This record gives sequence, structure tokens and C-alpha cells, in this order.
Amino acid sequence: MAQERTSEEKPYRRLETQALLQQIAFRNGLEAMEASENGNLAWVTSGFPVEIPIAMNLGVVYPEQAGAIIGAQKIGPAVCGYAEDLGYSQDLCSYARASIGSTEKPDEVPVGSLPTPQILLACNNICGTVLRWYDAISEMTGAPVFLLDTPPIDKQQLPHNQEYVRRGVERLIEFIGSHFNRTLEDDRVQEVADLSSRAVALWTRALKACKNRPSPLNCADRFLTMAPVVSSRGTEHCVEFYEALVTEVEERVKNGIGAIRDEKIRLLWDNIPPWHSLKFFNILASRGVVFPADTYTHAWSGIVYGTDTSSILDGVVETYSKVYLNMGLDAKVDKMCELIEDYDLDGFVMFSVRSCKRYSLGQLVSKELVTERTGVPGVIIEGDMVDSRVHNAAQIETRVDALLEMLM
Repeated sequence: MAQERTSEEKPYRRLETQALLQQIAFRNGLEAMEASENGNLAWVTSGFPVEIPIAMNLGVVYPEQAGAIIGAQKIGPAVCGYAEDLGYSQDLCSYARASIGSTEKPDEVPVGSLPTPQILLACNNICGTVLRWYDAISEMTGAPVFLLDTPPIDKQQLPHNQEYVRRGVERLIEFIGSHFNRTLEDDRVQEVADLSSRAVALWTRALKACKNRPSPLNCADRFLTMAPVVSSRGTEHCVEFYEALVTEVEERVKNGIGAIRDEKIRLLWDNIPPWHSLKFFNILASRGVVFPADTYTHAWSGIVYGTDTSSILDGVVETYSKVYLNMGLDAKVDKMCELIEDYDLDGFVMFSVRSCKRYSLGQLVSKELVTERTGVPGVIIEGDMVDSRVHNAAQIETRVDALLEMLM
């Protein structure tokens, strides 16, 4: 009973669905090992149209997700160091360094190393580093690389751009088909697209519930519960997880229960989180600060597919080309302003990730533009998502304190 009282006194509330999340993670790990042993495992980047390899019955894993686990286990400096020992710069993306390091010394990384891939599938809609990163993994494992190239677009995707990316998707299907001697079946791709759309719709519903006061989810909640929509889109168990999450979230809304116990200030978070320091959000929760929205988890929302294979492929082309990181600074600013207005936020925190230049580039300009358009203040803090060696907690606290003094 004493333990229960201590838990009740915490400034944040734990989600019951986190237990189900752990089961899914364990299941994904077993399925990845089995797929590798059977010779049909693909590593995919987080912005890749995973519906295609899943519909062609491949196992898939995400090195970025493995990097997040490595960061959360607080072994990021050591694992990134293995890559640096091979000659890679400490300024290289820490997801890439963690991936290369864990591939180089898998026995030293009990949690976070991935089974050997048979193919490597990359899409450059979120990052240009992925190609060289996967080239390095290819040299280490012998797995061939396929790059789906999505040229940057401005607002609308022009017809010639659509056709170019569509040909890339068709080549992807041919690549998988020739490598594994299989075809993309119409009924299977429809099934996977439907499951993917259902999961994303449920995830979007959970995100929108955070417009309520108090917000039923905080940043750390969403960073953890986003895992299935990233890594398991197109599966039944992904849909089942988000059905459970939405039920819990909407029950909180119905009963006026917030993610934190004393919501006073509502902020927007921009960028990937520091996986090694998620307690940062719980510390702020003790001061009444909640993050009802963030630019990172909202990136996996709004996916809708058609009702036949051709329209599904058109949906893939549009969805994965219109990732806002592929649409320039204006799209990023528009998204932040939209979230601040829709979620009735008082300010924002921009996390400048030392090794993720694509996500962090332009934040100084973005900060001024967002404040100018919304009238709410913001602050930029610095660090890294996996490598805690460049994470200065004291400096971050000082900068966030300055923002909170403006709002209290």
C-alpha cells in the first residue's frame, strides 16, 4: 500500500496501455529474429512506405527505433563510440552511429542491436544521411540497399514529381519481387493499407484528444506510444493497441483526468526527444507544465489510402512525399503555428538536436516566425537524442526556466 501511495503522489499518471506496449515490443523482436533466420528481414527508415514490404510479407525493423531504445538504456555514448572507433565523426547522426556501432559489436549491445538484414530500404524524405548510413550497413552485412528518392516539394506535389516517385515505388516492388521471388498481391496490399489507415486514424484520434483541458497525454506518453504506428503499421496488433489506447485516452477526457495532476502551462515540443532523458517531461510536470502537442508524433497522422492497388500506390506517393520535413521551412512553421492554435498552447520548446541537422536546421528563424505569427514565446534548448555526452541538463533547465517565468 505504501508503494501505491507513493505512485499516486507523482505529478504524472502512468498509462495502463504501457503494459500492452511492452508486449508488442517483445513480439516485434521475436518476429524480427524469425524473419532474419528465414532470410526475409528488411531494415527500413522511419519515413519509408512500410506498407509495401509488409504487403509482400517481409519482416521489418527500424534502426531509428533501435537507436531510441539504446538512448533510453543510457548506453548511447558507448554504442556511438563503437562507430567512432571505426572513424565516424561524433557529429554524424547518433541514430546512424548507434546503428553502425551495434552492428559492429552486437554482443556488446544486448538491447538495441538488430538481427541481420537481407535488404535495406531507405527513403530520403526525412533525411539525406540515410543513404550513406545504409551503405555502411550494407558493407558490414552484405544486404543490398534500395533508395526511394522523394525530391523536396513546395506546398503541392506537381504531376512530374508524382510520376517520378510513382516510378520509384514501382521499382521498389520489382526490387523486392526479384530479391525474394514474390509478387505484390492486390488483396494483400488492400488488407495492409486498410489496417494501416485504421491504425493511423486511431492514433490521430488520440492526438486530437489532447486538445482538451486537461490534456490526457503528455509528450513522454506520445513518444512511447507512437512506436507501433511507426513500426507496425499494416498489422492487426497495431490496430488493437490503438483501440486500447483510444479507449483509455477518451475515458480520461470523459472523467476530466489529465496526464499530469496539476496542469497550468501548455507547451509545444519541436523535434525528436532526448531518449536518454525523458524524465525531463516528468520534472516539468511537477511544475504544472504539460505538452499536449509536438511536431514529432504528429508526423504519423493523416494517412489515407484508396480502394484498389493503383489508388493505394498513388496514396503512398502523396503521403510519403508530403512529410513536412520534405516540404521546407514554411511547412514546418505552418505546422507549429497550427498546433499552437488548435491545442491552445501558451508557448513552445524547440530541441536543437546536435546530430540531426535536417530536423534542427532553421530553428532560429522558425522560432522568430512562430512567435511573430502566434504571439506566444518559445525557447531553443540543445542536446542529442541518443548521445548524452552533448546533453547539458543544467543549461537546459536555465533556458526553460526563463520561458516559464514569462508565462507564470
